[in-house]
Amino acid sequence: MTGLQLTRRQYYALCTMVLLSPLLHLVPRKTTAEAGCGGWLCALAALVPLLLFAWMLEGILHRGRPGEGIGEITLRALGPVAGRVLLGVYALWFLLYSAFALRIGAERFIETVFPLSRPWPFVVTILAMAVCGALGSTKALFRASEIFLPLLMLVLALVLVFAVPGLDVKNLLPVTAQELPGVARSGLTVFGIGAAVLFFGAFTGGRTPPAPGRGRAAVWWCVRICVLVTLLSAFTIDILGAELTAKLNHPFFTMLRNVSLFHAVERFGALVIGLWVLPDFVLVSMLLTLAVNCLRAAGTRDGRLFAQKNPPALVLLCAAAAGAGALFLAQNAFETDALQTNIVPIVNIVLLDVGTVGMYLVGRARGKI
Repeated sequence: MTGLQLTRRQYYALCTMVLLSPLLHLVPRKTTAEAGCGGWLCALAALVPLLLFAWMLEGILHRGRPGEGIGEITLRALGPVAGRVLLGVYALWFLLYSAFALRIGAERFIETVFPLSRPWPFVVTILAMAVCGALGSTKALFRASEIFLPLLMLVLALVLVFAVPGLDVKNLLPVTAQELPGVARSGLTVFGIGAAVLFFGAFTGGRTPPAPGRGRAAVWWCVRICVLVTLLSAFTIDILGAELTAKLNHPFFTMLRNVSLFHAVERFGALVIGLWVLPDFVLVSMLLTLAVNCLRAAGTRDGRLFAQKNPPALVLLCAAAAGAGALFLAQNAFETDALQTNIVPIVNIVLLDVGTVGMYLVGRARGKI
């Protein structure tokens, strides 16, 4: 991993792959519960805050030295002690997030394909794939994302095209003034997911080509993601209705049962659900890689992230912690959903504020960035 260099295409391909895993768990179910039939407007409500966050993050990366990501900038801005403590906190955050990603991936298979199954076989399978990814080259994850993403986008496009006959615009309109506060709250859900993904990617942000063009690429990524979220939300709410969408744990994948693809409904749905293990793999692999590098930087004098190969023992230790969290943090799907819906977004926003605004202000006050 020495001398990790990435293209912008690889960088944003990985960001999109990482986004797809949590996105279809919280959107449009949680956003519809907050905004009713106006839940399809959640991405529009999130666009401006997400653009502002991306602008702020790019500004921080622009002040970094060549090759520095958000991890190295944090160490320089806060100093060796506070910086290492914060990197340790980030490592725990990444492991917690990966634990929920593993459990949600397992619950998706159980609810949609293998009812009454236990989660541990799916957790172990996804985790084994992720460990292989974390033990390999970090750049290989970005290249894999560059390959997987067009396939998933093609599948989503096919889903939307073949779902058109089942559309009923009356399920989307009208959006009343009473629903606008809920639309704003639902925008926070999309913002939290998108901002967390951008922050994860910012740890490797110093390895992409420098400006000009980096800020514009971030803006276009935010716009594309909000368009994608709007389409997926609108189609799901339109076909299932707002009330049913808000009650289902995985409404998008449930919607696939109403989509006919050459009269092969069940096999088509299972194919899409099976393919969604690819975003799970990329997300958990990247989180394990980030956790390992943060722990290594926090525990040694070498503050460079991605400067050497991930230590296998540390990768396996982090994987064991993530797997144990996935199996024991929640006893059933209801507890998993409650934690993922109510706790994880709050932790995300708090740490994002500390990791960007707080770190930037302290670094500027100390004259380090």
